[in-house]
Amino acid sequence: MARSTIQDVAKLAGVSEATVSRALRGLTNVAPATRERVEAAAAELRFTLSKSASSLASGKTHRILLLVSGGLNNWFNSSVLQGAIEILSPEGYDIVPSFVTNRAELSQLIETLPSNRDVDAIIVTSFTLDAAFRTALASLDMPLVGINNPDIDGLNASVRIDDLEGMRQAVQLLHSLGHERLAYIGNLIPPDLDYSTDLRGEGFHKTALELGYDEGNLYISPPEEANQFRPTPEIARRNVAALLAAPQRPTGVCVQTDEMAVHILNELRRQHIQVPEQMSLIGFDDNPFAEIQDMTTIHQDPVMLGREASRLVLDLLRGKPLDDPHITIPTTPVLRGTTGVPTDRN
Repeated sequence: MARSTIQDVAKLAGVSEATVSRALRGLTNVAPATRERVEAAAAELRFTLSKSASSLASGKTHRILLLVSGGLNNWFNSSVLQGAIEILSPEGYDIVPSFVTNRAELSQLIETLPSNRDVDAIIVTSFTLDAAFRTALASLDMPLVGINNPDIDGLNASVRIDDLEGMRQAVQLLHSLGHERLAYIGNLIPPDLDYSTDLRGEGFHKTALELGYDEGNLYISPPEEANQFRPTPEIARRNVAALLAAPQRPTGVCVQTDEMAVHILNELRRQHIQVPEQMSLIGFDDNPFAEIQDMTTIHQDPVMLGREASRLVLDLLRGKPLDDPHITIPTTPVLRGTTGVPTDRN
């Protein structure tokens, strides 16, 4: 059986093809009774208006660009995508992931976006946008929504956690347990993009000093270690070796991400360091590995972040005023088995 066409629907409903198009696209300049006839005819003929045809008529693509660093084999990115799909797909939007890991790739995207104009809005996650990128988008009159961006300048709306406050919660927990010497192990990030997770190291150092720790009782992983994007067992081995060789061995350790913390935890156990008796460990993110490893961490929910960012996108596309365009979601400590009162204070 041949597929039904817009002409078939128009004939059955007794209206013009243009009226069918307007009715099925939900435009307001169609009488309710006419819309009902068109929808009934379309249902009877099993006809749906193609997105390409709708895009040509409306000037909208019904595609949203999700700009992420790395790939989708990453817990945070895949969770954000899941949240975005849950909100945007029922509204008829497709999500188009695009990946960048450095400024060169970001610049390439900047160059192609104005000429293609094949998306209606952009969601950008976790890093600060280049000024040239913001300028290019401003000329397109395209909504730009951020997730966990360290700098919200140029964004129409955003949703984020407070990375500084999250790491403050981690340091305060170790302090309340009586840990006198603390360490911070940062994740490994590309050097030429500014990430929200960088703020966690700042939060660690600032909070520790405010609580009365002096620099001699703080250990921060050597910055020269930050030369790879993804944590690895080898990087964890080097970090733990340096940690154990510190003149004042820490008893409480904060790690920038759970992904890195899992490797650190495994290496501590390999070195026969009892956790938490000899050394407490706190991650950050509360990804599935943290629960599997019974690891104390700081909770964030990237699925919810993806949902909230997508709702902001829809409101902006519909011209709806935003009560609060920049939303901050609280983090919460999740206490598990890798933190406790220190038994080794020497």
